[in-house]
Amino acid sequence: MSNGYLQLRRIAFSGPKKLSEMTFSNGVNVVCGASDTGKSFLAEAIDFMLGGSELRDIPERTPFGEIQFDLNVTSGEKWRFLRATSGGNFKVKNLLEEGIENEVLRKDHTHDRTDNMSGFLLDKIGLLGKRILRSKKNGTTQSLSFRNLARLVIIQEGEIQQTGSPFWGGQYTLKTAELATIKLLLTGIDDSNVVEAIRSKTDKTNQIELIDELLAELSQEITDVGEEEAGLKEQINRLDKTIEQRKANLNNAQAQFDSLLVKRRELVDIQTVIQNRLDEITNLMTRFDLLLQHYSVDIERLTAIQESGAMFVHAESVPCPLCGALPDAQQHDATCDGDVEAIVQAASAEIEKIRRLRNELEGTVADLESEAVLQKQELSKKNEEYKNINTQIQEIVAPTVSNERASFSELIEKRIEVQKGLDLYARIARLEERKESIVKDESEEGTSGIIASGLPDSVAHDFSLRVSKLLKAWDFPGDCFVHFDKEATDFVIDGKLRGSRGKGLRAITHAAVTIALLEYCQENDLPHPGFIVLDSPLLAYFKPEGDDDRQLQGTNLKENFYSYLANHHSTDSQIIIIENQHPPDSVLGGLSMTVFTGNPNEGRQGFL
Repeated sequence: MSNGYLQLRRIAFSGPKKLSEMTFSNGVNVVCGASDTGKSFLAEAIDFMLGGSELRDIPERTPFGEIQFDLNVTSGEKWRFLRATSGGNFKVKNLLEEGIENEVLRKDHTHDRTDNMSGFLLDKIGLLGKRILRSKKNGTTQSLSFRNLARLVIIQEGEIQQTGSPFWGGQYTLKTAELATIKLLLTGIDDSNVVEAIRSKTDKTNQIELIDELLAELSQEITDVGEEEAGLKEQINRLDKTIEQRKANLNNAQAQFDSLLVKRRELVDIQTVIQNRLDEITNLMTRFDLLLQHYSVDIERLTAIQESGAMFVHAESVPCPLCGALPDAQQHDATCDGDVEAIVQAASAEIEKIRRLRNELEGTVADLESEAVLQKQELSKKNEEYKNINTQIQEIVAPTVSNERASFSELIEKRIEVQKGLDLYARIARLEERKESIVKDESEEGTSGIIASGLPDSVAHDFSLRVSKLLKAWDFPGDCFVHFDKEATDFVIDGKLRGSRGKGLRAITHAAVTIALLEYCQENDLPHPGFIVLDSPLLAYFKPEGDDDRQLQGTNLKENFYSYLANHHSTDSQIIIIENQHPPDSVLGGLSMTVFTGNPNEGRQGFL
């Protein structure tokens, strides 16, 4: 066993026009600063370059096509790994040998071979070819991969605050292998000598594996949701109350809107009626005017007949100027059979009749003109009312309804999103219940030949003392009595299970377990990757949860935490701390610190 340890030296994102890099040194490296500056993405990128399957796609990643990752081995070797940001295999270059072409390392692990990234790294720390127990019932083992170790040394923000064991990711079928990995690190003994049992009963492993695959997918979806079930329930309760209130507001606004629409429609109907009547009066006035003209013409014509007839009656009879016939010889009745006097009288009577009709028509015209004036006044009044209501609709009520409707729709969409998150938790609960049932049935089929797994009691005790020592050194609240609960596969601190503490206490105790693992392996000359990446171990100071977390803020734990790391991990170890808040000024001298300001005009804005 070589017991070599790895040290991260540099990670660089390179593109055709851009290069962004970070370097690391021995000891404690702190990356801190504003939110959304790429701190957590840095941890994910390190994990990706140590064999992770994929790298989160963020907009800042777009200009870069390749990642360079430099690692030193405490034996003196210096290596550079290259990988496309989109994933795939690796290239590796020995930085101590010039002129040698890069070798290709496959991304997939193969047992006891160094032509893959996992085997290459395991070889450097003396763990190549090791096997770990996979099923204690069936006695099956699996090849140790560097990915089994990566989850123990790169602790992402979402993992460091989980309620589960720091040693177990939560997938039941992986539990045996994950605990066997811890046993290997703490004892140096692997499970290569385990002999597989003869299987005579129905194998339900495939069913459990399928459920675990589904659980893994759901867990990833829940990670994307980024909220715990209790938080989602509180959120949906608040949303329901807000939706009810917003619904009432929307209904009121809609009722006002509908009422104004009805009034506007009624005004339009009234306007139409008035306008139709005015059009009718106009037509009548035109026709009456024409009739009055006819009356005038008729009166003039009859008046001429009346006047001509009167003159003809009173005219003196004279000989005909053409033939010289005497008045008595003239035959007036041969060409005209009318009685002139009668005609004059009839004309006079007709004139009187027409004048009477004209007077009546003029009275009617005067009435229509008066009505037209009143109708126009009423129409103007209705036009003004229409204008006011229309303005109220378009400028006040309609925008209010639109805003209320948009806000209501947003709330509904948000509720659907939250409900999807709760549905994920419900599906996980059903799957876990199903898996537990299968496992129970399987265990009841027979337990003969089951292989003991997990940590030996003496090792668990010694390791618990190491965790206790760390917590005391950090001035963790309480007496810091720590023991390992095999049933829960987690630590009990002062009689209380670690996972039952607040989010902040879970994070700091997870960090204690991870650092204690590194120290235990170093002190006992046991293999370990040699470095640690912790994202948000001091979460209690940034996002406290519950009274325990808030009480922690009043202690000097934060200063002791950094002071301890600076004093005990200055040269032979490497610990990378990612935090939002800066370390205390009193410990800055012992740390290598990088600050992401989030400001393009001040220092380093972010990772990329």
